[in-house]
Amino acid sequence: MAIQILGPIRLDVLAILVALFLLCRHLSRRRSRPLPPGPKPLPFIGNILDLPKSQEWLIYDKWRREYGDVVHVSAFGQPICILGSQKAALELLDAKSAMYSDRPRMVMANELVGWGNTMMFQSNTRFRTMRKYANAVIGPRKCDKFWVVQEQETKLFLRTLLEDSANGYNETIPGNIANRVRWTAGAIVLRMMYGYRPRALEDPLINLANESMVQFGKATEPGAWLVDFLPPLKHVPSWFPFPSFQKTALAWRATLNDLVEKPFKLVKSQMSRGTTPTSFVRELLEHKGATISEEDEFTIKWAATSLYSGGSDTTVSALHTFFLAMVMFPDVQARAQAELDSIADPDSGSLPEFSDRSAGRLPYLEALVKEVLRWAPVAPTGLPHRVTQEDEYCGWRIPKGCLIIPNVWSMTRDETVYPGPDVFRPERFLTKSRGGDCQTDAEIPLDPREFVFGFGRRICPGLDFADSYLWISIAMTLGVFSISAVPGSEPKFEYSSGTVSHPKPFVCAIKARSEKARQLIIRACSDIELPQNLTLTGHGFGVSDQPVEV
Repeated sequence: MAIQILGPIRLDVLAILVALFLLCRHLSRRRSRPLPPGPKPLPFIGNILDLPKSQEWLIYDKWRREYGDVVHVSAFGQPICILGSQKAALELLDAKSAMYSDRPRMVMANELVGWGNTMMFQSNTRFRTMRKYANAVIGPRKCDKFWVVQEQETKLFLRTLLEDSANGYNETIPGNIANRVRWTAGAIVLRMMYGYRPRALEDPLINLANESMVQFGKATEPGAWLVDFLPPLKHVPSWFPFPSFQKTALAWRATLNDLVEKPFKLVKSQMSRGTTPTSFVRELLEHKGATISEEDEFTIKWAATSLYSGGSDTTVSALHTFFLAMVMFPDVQARAQAELDSIADPDSGSLPEFSDRSAGRLPYLEALVKEVLRWAPVAPTGLPHRVTQEDEYCGWRIPKGCLIIPNVWSMTRDETVYPGPDVFRPERFLTKSRGGDCQTDAEIPLDPREFVFGFGRRICPGLDFADSYLWISIAMTLGVFSISAVPGSEPKFEYSSGTVSHPKPFVCAIKARSEKARQLIIRACSDIELPQNLTLTGHGFGVSDQPVEV
């Protein structure tokens, strides 16, 4: 009887032992898998001396060519993997999004400055709520309600360029184009988020957003802050003689706090007076009602800041790149204008509209927009991800907690996908039947919009807004203006460092294509109600004493 009882027990124990053996063997094999190749690290500090301090995407691309599509480095024990191909990025960050959607601990930007409260760095319930808010107001099925705002502000942008041209500002002031683009992008996003129409070129809220985004780019630059690799340094007091990052963080935190609080308080003040224009913030506050919780108000406030700060910077970079490309590649400009003239000739008194895009009347212009995003991606290294559990890819071990940097620059410069990547060539996105390079639709390379705005659950929620604004701005600008180099001051392909990269300031000549085009620009603004005290002067937008709401 005893033997009959002991027999099954021994078999159970044996089965458990075998299972433990197999598990240990599996874990041992996983642990024995090699890390992806990369520069040889030094003891303790790893590759900290190899990490670039500026324009890191160029060094990462050099490593891709030397080591392959996935490169491993480390810094003080923190593993980092740099993805240099669309295939690797999509297979990990998209296909395994649940595992790869976490954000790393960025002490300088998130904890000391405060950017950790924004949507781009959240990874919890608040993140999901913010995305739900964004999709409900400016998502793919909602963004078209703001088309009229984009069209109106773009027409005013054309009028400003026309006056600048008459005064020679575009030809003599290197940063003039960038300033005009930045103002217009800021004006559009402010109206969408807060129902606020800027009062002047030097509007305080636009300047505040510009200042914050410059600081954001510096705070999030990979490898720029030792405290990101040695978090205990955050506890060093600001009065200590050496760690200047503490004082910098305090100043930047104050700027960010103003960006969050000032426009939000403006909306609440308007709502109390019953004078609130339609906006992202107003719609959400009204939906929550008088019983809104502190958590809901906090989430709405930071969701609006996330969309405003991001939308007012990335679109600026892309549109500024468009002007640079038109100067450097005049043949592209000429072909796009010929296509535009076939459906909206400025001599006939009409500008292109979003309906032209919906009807598919401008395939070359559509390809041009794609090429702008590919030729100079607005965020060349994106924002880093963090893997939440150990993974395996192509026989390599991806350690738990590894930082994942998608080097978007390498993905747009892959010669096997985009031949002649340094050349601005919209034809790469068209079939031969439409005057392009590809035999069939299947040969058309991946649309850059599939990866330049992020991956997986981290894809930018304002993608549709950015895409529509870029399209209408390019269409209207090429419809009425010719853009060319200033003899002796031809611009080069030169970009700034930072998470969002911008063309370095340049000059160019922007002239109305004809007298009828000039008159069309003036008429296009005649039916737009200008904000009170907003006057067009020789310097563009004039200054008023008080902000004006629309």
